[in-house]
Amino acid sequence: MKKTISINLSNQNFSIEEDAYEKLAAYLKSIKNHCGGADTNEVVADIENSMADKLKSSLSPYKEIITLEDIESLIKIMGTIEDFDREVGGSSEVENDEESLPENKTKRKLYRDSDNAVIGGVCSGLGAYFDIDPVLFRIIFFALVLAGGSAFPLYILLWIAMPEAKTAHQKLEMQGQAPTIAAFKNLAKTGKQIQDNWKKRWQKRSTIDKIFSLPLVILNGLFLTIKKVWRILWPICIFCIGIFLTVISLIGLAAISIGALFMLLFNNPIYKFSFIPITELTAVVPYTWLIITGFLSLAIPAILFIIGGLAMIRKKNFLSFAAGSILVAVWMISGIIFSALCLRYAPELKQKFDNYYTTEHVKQVIDLTEIEEIEVYGNRLNIFVSANTNTPPIISGRQIDLSSLEIKREDKKLIITQQKYQPEATCINCHLSTMELVVATSTKLRITARDGADIFDETAPIPEPIIEAENLSDYENSKATISE
Repeated sequence: MKKTISINLSNQNFSIEEDAYEKLAAYLKSIKNHCGGADTNEVVADIENSMADKLKSSLSPYKEIITLEDIESLIKIMGTIEDFDREVGGSSEVENDEESLPENKTKRKLYRDSDNAVIGGVCSGLGAYFDIDPVLFRIIFFALVLAGGSAFPLYILLWIAMPEAKTAHQKLEMQGQAPTIAAFKNLAKTGKQIQDNWKKRWQKRSTIDKIFSLPLVILNGLFLTIKKVWRILWPICIFCIGIFLTVISLIGLAAISIGALFMLLFNNPIYKFSFIPITELTAVVPYTWLIITGFLSLAIPAILFIIGGLAMIRKKNFLSFAAGSILVAVWMISGIIFSALCLRYAPELKQKFDNYYTTEHVKQVIDLTEIEEIEVYGNRLNIFVSANTNTPPIISGRQIDLSSLEIKREDKKLIITQQKYQPEATCINCHLSTMELVVATSTKLRITARDGADIFDETAPIPEPIIEAENLSDYENSKATISE
């Protein structure tokens, strides 16, 4: 049995055996004492970050404790202080450090090299990966730009696809170097001098590299300016988007809530929809479940948008992963149930609408005995002159629509008048539909259409009827009066 303690290494928590901890602490202390100088903290931080990554990779669900063997294996990979002195030789100049890099190499990985970047570090990253002077890739991209501009989308694509080498470990992987103490020390010195002396870095470039890099340097300056402006404007844009998203989502959530409550209270015989009592429709479907699942399907996205908007405004996450997962799960389940209910009961609702006595489509035969003239009044009446001589005079439409007509005889004249209809206040979507009056051409009648009624002729020419109309919008190539 061994005693274990908990440590924090590079912002990562580990459980480690006591003897392994003492070995690790002594190792890190020796590195700090040996490095010294202004860059000690940077070097140690890079080493600790690399060590934390390696220790984390050694753990598994079946091995959760760092042992002494793990620390000894890690020190063997990183190297001891004696190894560092032997590899670097105690030189403090960057040039000497670069010449005395350790011989052990690792497989290179593709990263963007932002330390030697002109624009995004793509060319310098490719150069480091293939161990080629990046000027070659800059010449290729420059030539492609002159050839037709195909290099620009390619460069953007590579910029997005290639991760940036941010940590010291990633920079060593980019160069194919093993993550040893000497490598971290040399990398820190080299990076510091490059950042402090950009002119010296420019002077080290070849003439050809300067020629092809100058336009890119200018473009990079432009990008940097845009980046600085964008950094100022971006928080303002995020704040405004957050306010807009929050306000719109709150309004939407309020409307959804009021609508759902209204629908629940709306289930009353005094209310009608399309001339059908609501209770007749709700009896066909599981009404309460439809309201609940429909409300959740619409309300949960609105709630998530509100939380997202508040997070943009406050720059703080208000929703945990567990709570977010629960909301998304409830939303998906309610959406599936709501969709299934709609698909299941839609045919029955349609049948109810089609067969209900007030909305049922009916036909009524009109007796035209001794009638010589027909006058039609109303904008919901269409008169069709049929070419079929055997067609009886028929007026058709929904039962509720036909009930709004007044049909009367005066001598030898038949007058059909559409009465004004005032829908009930408790009836939603209660509007009259168009009705049709079909008359055969064999019938010798004078037909007059007034107050918006239309006449449609299915014959050309018309052999028998005499037709007078005030509205002939669909009566092509006709005159106001047509006689035999």
